[in-house]
Parts: sequence; C-alpha cells; structure tokens
Amino acid sequence: MTDRDQRELPVRWFQDRLDRRQLLRRGAAGAAGLAMAGLGTAGAAAQATPTSGLQVQNAVEIEYWQYQFDSKVNLVNELIPEFQQQNPQITIKHVNFPYDDFQQQVAASVQAGGGPDVLNVYYGWVPVYAQQQLLIPLPPDIFPVAQIEADFFPMIQAAKIGETYYALPIAVRTLALFYNKDLLGAAGKQPPTTWEEFVDVAVATTQRDGDKLVTAGATYDPDGQGHHWWRECLNRQNGLIPMSEDKRTLHWSDPLGVEAFTWYMDLITKHKVSEKGFYTDGQTAFGGGHAALHVDGSFRLSTYASSAPDLNYGIVPLPAHKEQASFASFWANGITRNAAEGDKLIASAKFIDFLSSPDVMRRWTPAVGELPARTAIANEEAFTKDEKLAPFITSLPYSYATFFVNEADNRTAVLNAMDQVLLEGADPQTAVTEAQATVQKILDDYWAAQG
Repeated sequence: MTDRDQRELPVRWFQDRLDRRQLLRRGAAGAAGLAMAGLGTAGAAAQATPTSGLQVQNAVEIEYWQYQFDSKVNLVNELIPEFQQQNPQITIKHVNFPYDDFQQQVAASVQAGGGPDVLNVYYGWVPVYAQQQLLIPLPPDIFPVAQIEADFFPMIQAAKIGETYYALPIAVRTLALFYNKDLLGAAGKQPPTTWEEFVDVAVATTQRDGDKLVTAGATYDPDGQGHHWWRECLNRQNGLIPMSEDKRTLHWSDPLGVEAFTWYMDLITKHKVSEKGFYTDGQTAFGGGHAALHVDGSFRLSTYASSAPDLNYGIVPLPAHKEQASFASFWANGITRNAAEGDKLIASAKFIDFLSSPDVMRRWTPAVGELPARTAIANEEAFTKDEKLAPFITSLPYSYATFFVNEADNRTAVLNAMDQVLLEGADPQTAVTEAQATVQKILDDYWAAQG
C-alpha cells in the first residue's frame, strides 16, 4: 500500500438507508440522555472533559475502524489500554484495513448490518456519509458547536453540515515545500519563496544524461499532492478563490485559474524539470534523493523518518505569488448509526473525546507528523520551535480545506485535465473548463438532493 492518504475511493453506498428524520430523532434522544447525565454545555465546563462525567450502564464493546497507516495504528494501539483503564466497562476493538480496501470494507459491513461504531474518515467523505446516513451528528450537548469552533482550527468546519458537526479530528495537515539541502547547495541555491524562484531553483537542480532524467528539479506528483496544490494553493496564490462561499459554484476556468494551471503544467512541458512516473511517484523520488523540490504534507515526516533517515532535507512554506495559500486536510472520528443510542453512544462519544484531547494531540504529532487540531496545542513551543514542523504550523492560518462531495471524482477530473495537456497537447483552458464542468455537475446533483 502507498500512503497516499489524501485520496478517496469511489463511494458506492447503502441500499438499507434509515429514514433521516428517525435517525436525527435517535441522535437527539441520545444527546438528551447524555445531557441528563450531567453534561451539555454547562456540564462540560464543570468537567475535565466534555464526557468525563458520563458512565455507561453496562459493559459494552465498540469497534473503531481506521485504515492501515502504521504510525497511526501503532499509537492508537498504545492509547486504547489507557482509555480502557479510565473506562473499565468499555472495550475498544481496533479494526484496520489496507487503504485501498477501506471504504469497500465499510460499505460491505454496513450492508450486512455490522461495521464500526466509531469511524475514522477523511473530511472529504463527510458530506456523502452524512447524506447517506452512515454518520450521525455529534451530540451538540456533548460537543457544543461554539466550543469546538473556539478550540479548533477553522478548517475543521469542513466536517460541519448545516449547523452540526459530524466528526472531530485529532490532527490536521497542511502542505509545505520539502527541499533537498545537498542538491540545492550544489547548485548554489536557496529554498524558493516565490513562483519565480521555484522555477529558477527547479531548472538549476535538474540533471539529465542526454534525454534521460537523472535528478528532477521538482517532483511531478499530480495524484499525490499535485491536484491539491493547483486546486487550492496555486489558484489562491494567483488571486482566485476556487469555489463560491456557499460551496455551490466552481471558478476554476476563470483566467486566473487557467494561468495557475498553465504555470504548473509548464514545469513539465516547458521547463522539463520532471517527468510523469519518475521513480514511481513524488514522495519516492524525493525520499531517494532524486528530486530537489517536493510539495507534500506534514504526515510525510513520519514516513521519511522511517524510510529515509539519512535524507538531508529541510522544509519551508509553499512559495507564494500574489497571495499566500496552502491546502488543509484532516481525518476525523465520527459516530456511525450503529451507535446512535444507549451505552454505545456514550462509549463512542467518550472515545472520540479522548482521542481529541490535548494530551493525545501532544503525543500524536511527534508520532505521526500531523499537526494538533487545537490551536492552543499547535502553538506550544514544542511544535513551533521544531524546524520541520514550524513551516507547516506557520501555514495553518492561510490553509484551506476544499469542500468535496466526491473527492475521488473531483481528483480524477483534475488528473484528466493534466493528462490532456501533458499527453495529448490540449490547450490548458480547454482542459480546465472540461474538468470544471465535470465537478460542477457533481456539486449540482448534491445540492439538488439536499433540497
């Protein structure tokens, strides 16, 4: 498995749908029951955590599902005994699947009437999961919206549907620029801070043996972070807001969007600083010392710590243009309809509260490489003084989480546009316009179904 954990696989969901009003009534009833246990907004203020005063009535087991990403799985396996010691009547069953199988396994289990009680989801899946009624709203009496928005980075509002949150993260991610210190030093270059400097450094560090690319000046990684880099970063850096504030209309084909897309494709077609499939993908090329510049997320730190411990690299914020911008994303924990009431709801809420606690966040970042989702924790010196984490943290205030209805189809539309230009010689404006039309229809269909 590759750890391209910004992806989504195609969503093929459930025939056995619950009536939405029934589901919301169940969630509301569960929240009321929790509030009667001494919590809610006022109760939470008097407790160490929002759920510390809650107790299940009987012994209960809940299943927690996340995909197989070794650093995450290992840490959660360490955390579960601690949670169970604090909550002796609750047992956590930790279930993992390879990333490429994860959503299919969830779909199959739910269709069969089983599956997780607490599900770790990519934020871009939340709108569909909520629409398909797999996830229930987080009980607002236990997780008050105002408190969430006071404590967490604004980007997590991507997990909010209407006025309700459906999932809560442990950590968040941004993109930054990884650079190979040895390759830049040999070329007499400093890490780039602007688009112009990026092209200059990439051209200067590219090495070829005849027509064969030996060292890439920059990685071409469209299926990794490249599609995010254009969609949310390059567009905004060029002065374009890529989607309307109400999340209903795309602006990709605006001249500013086409200009940003052309700049990205020119790295390959004009400046020839990389090639598609060079050393398989961008993270591999950079990790092996075969690329000078590489755009990636903070989660890559744990990968390189284990797979490339001797790699001499640094990190800086993404090069800016007219504006600064980075892409934000996160995985979050939500309660499924399997745990919509009773002891399972209480146990699930307590486990999500535990995973999202400040203490867990402080352990999560050094173990996994993702950034604390709470603003106060991310601003602690242990993180802001770390030379590799600091550029990501610096980027958080200007990082944006794309609203996805179907991340997989959105990504495919962008990748197809890039292939049209790179492999077929298509005009960038034509390619971007076609990609926009594809994704706009997805948005239109989603909002029409919302009523």
